[in-house]
Amino acid sequence: MDPPIFTTLGLFVIDDNLYPGTDRPSEHDIIGGGASYALVGGRIISGPQYGHRITGIIDRGSDFPPAVDKELASWDTGMVFRTDPTRLTTRGANIYIDDIRHFEFRTSKIRIEARDVVANPWLLGSRVFHMCCTVERAEQIIDTINLEVATPPVYVFEPFPADCVPERMELLARVLQKIDVFTPNLDEACALLGVDKPATDYLVVTSQFQQHMKIPNSGTLVRCGADGCYIHTVDGLKAHLPAYHQDQTKVVDVTGGGNTFCGAFGVAFELSHGDWLTAAICGNVASGCVIERLGVPRREPGTEVWNGVSVADRIRVYTQAYQAETPESEWTRLAIGWLTT
Repeated sequence: MDPPIFTTLGLFVIDDNLYPGTDRPSEHDIIGGGASYALVGGRIISGPQYGHRITGIIDRGSDFPPAVDKELASWDTGMVFRTDPTRLTTRGANIYIDDIRHFEFRTSKIRIEARDVVANPWLLGSRVFHMCCTVERAEQIIDTINLEVATPPVYVFEPFPADCVPERMELLARVLQKIDVFTPNLDEACALLGVDKPATDYLVVTSQFQQHMKIPNSGTLVRCGADGCYIHTVDGLKAHLPAYHQDQTKVVDVTGGGNTFCGAFGVAFELSHGDWLTAAICGNVASGCVIERLGVPRREPGTEVWNGVSVADRIRVYTQAYQAETPESEWTRLAIGWLTT
């Protein structure tokens, strides 16, 4: 069996959406959590040829809804299920008060640990690992996995929001030397540095992280929401890519957009042999797809059509717009053949 291209170490959660004090009805059994969105992002970009090599660990409890099982199966990925009838599935609630989302866990959670990867030879062979966690845990995962493999994989690190405070920068500076892709959102990046968000000059932010990165072809990618993303690599690439949706009226719910970006980026980074522009374009396209509706996107059975639009068409529309704004020397570096053929 071919090894995984991409493994997320994020958490799978089944969510309820609650709207207290309003007439809007609650919504239940919504697929959520960082693992879910990273998986679907990776699957959107992998296509059917590589879908079975997009994976993560999904913990199923005694109350796992059949409808959720069916939805996950429709993605055609290689996710690994662990079923425990003695416990409940990890559940959470998104509570919207005055249009501000608050999150809380409603059942106990099972964290995915490095030892879970080491115990599964197939997962251990993954080319890319996605981590959404604290700085300490990221370092522990990297050190544990690297002890067990001949060639270190690519590590994509999405920092845990609550861990993004200036006091963490000293430790982060050390851990960045072990990371291939550091990808906070703009709020998280600025919170780590203790600075205000810049209007457009993202280089002043990325350079503060980039100076600590040592791995060849490593870099920082700051996700800037409606303003797309900014890339800064050790090899000197500096590029700003616009968001997929320039018309914000098409954005329904941004929940999971960042995790989706990371999943799509990680898969494209591996399949394009480390091409940052290709990976970032794929991240923008996949996250743009996810934020078009509440919850994860819907795939039409037997196709690569998600939320009513094929991935190839999404890539085509985005890259045509991007080409108009990008020097030819950068455009020629793109390598998206597996998506457009």
